[in-house]
Amino acid sequence: MEIKKSIPELEESIRVLREEIDKEESKEEKAKLFIELGNNYLLLSERDDPRNNLTNALIAFDEAEKLSESEFVEDNVEYMKGFLFFKLAFIEDRNYNLTKSIEHYKNALRFRTKEKNPYKYASLRYNLGNAYLSLRDGNEKENILRAIDEFNEAYEIRKEQKNSLEFGVISNALGLSYLMLSEITNDPKEAVSYLINALSYFSDAGEVFVKDKYPIDYAMIHNNLGVCFTRLAFLGKDKEKNFKEGIKHYKKSLEVYTENDFPDDYGTTMYNIGLAYHNLSKIAPMPLKAEHLKNAEEHLKASANTFTGADRTDFYSRANYNLGVVYKELAEIYKKNEFFEKELETFKNALEGFDEEKTPFAYATAHFYIAQAFYALGKKEKALSHYKEAERVAEKFDKKLASDLENIIRQIEAL
Repeated sequence: MEIKKSIPELEESIRVLREEIDKEESKEEKAKLFIELGNNYLLLSERDDPRNNLTNALIAFDEAEKLSESEFVEDNVEYMKGFLFFKLAFIEDRNYNLTKSIEHYKNALRFRTKEKNPYKYASLRYNLGNAYLSLRDGNEKENILRAIDEFNEAYEIRKEQKNSLEFGVISNALGLSYLMLSEITNDPKEAVSYLINALSYFSDAGEVFVKDKYPIDYAMIHNNLGVCFTRLAFLGKDKEKNFKEGIKHYKKSLEVYTENDFPDDYGTTMYNIGLAYHNLSKIAPMPLKAEHLKNAEEHLKASANTFTGADRTDFYSRANYNLGVVYKELAEIYKKNEFFEKELETFKNALEGFDEEKTPFAYATAHFYIAQAFYALGKKEKALSHYKEAERVAEKFDKKLASDLENIIRQIEAL
């Protein structure tokens, strides 16, 4: 088991290495010392002042490159520069540093060939894929497709070791890439194809990331499987089957994403399960429809209760909004005032995070649903107040909706 050095130990190692570099007369040996110095700065960057220490690591590798043209030095320098620029990209100048990372990783391919060392080659292609996947330069689809090409190179080498951690990591990367493609395409058929590919690779990864050994990865994989299945359902593919599959995998992720240990992941997963149950209710006959709505209520309520606090109003409002729609539909089934009252409460909660300028549609529709609930409870004046607020805001973004609301207001006023 690797023992991590403390900050003082790393700083002492750096001091000693600098002394050895000053004394060393052989250029080749001095280059190797600079490589070791760079590696120590990299380790230090993970514990303290990442930007400064990553920069010092790059300087050390630059010095090594100046001193030697041996394959050992060039290989290490190019590979490590690729890695260092990748890490720097998440501190500053994202696209510039990722472009430099890709450049150096590609240079390292001269030395890390499939024939010489297939596993080092696979690792390099995987890292290249991650760099492409992380670019945000306006060429998202092209970059994801390039990432997939790189990941596939690594996958082909590691697929003979389907129980290895490396195979699981690469499979997950491919799954994420196809999932990302499904999110940016406007073609539903294309999206379905991407999601089916994502499911295949996430399933491969799931064989590696078992709960006992890799609990966090286990939860992440099952969450991603849940996302894929529910998106297929939203695209109209085997709705009942895929919503149920999605729920099954989301619930598996909750074996790890507990409310106490991972509150945000727990809340998001409960929200996703709630949405899936709600959508199942739309295609189910009674009494199954009501059962799905009750399940949706349970999960959306848990999600809303998790996302309390000033910094979580967006999630809190979305959960309450969808919970309000569920209560509206339960009220339509059971004709009970308790559901109209719950509908009122949840939509009022939802308005805490909605703004007529930033989220006008959600703001207006929340007022519309509140108005409907008040009207059902026989509170005409309160209903009119919220209908008028919904109409006022709707006028800014949807004239037809505003006109429809105006007609409702006139009809109620005429009663």
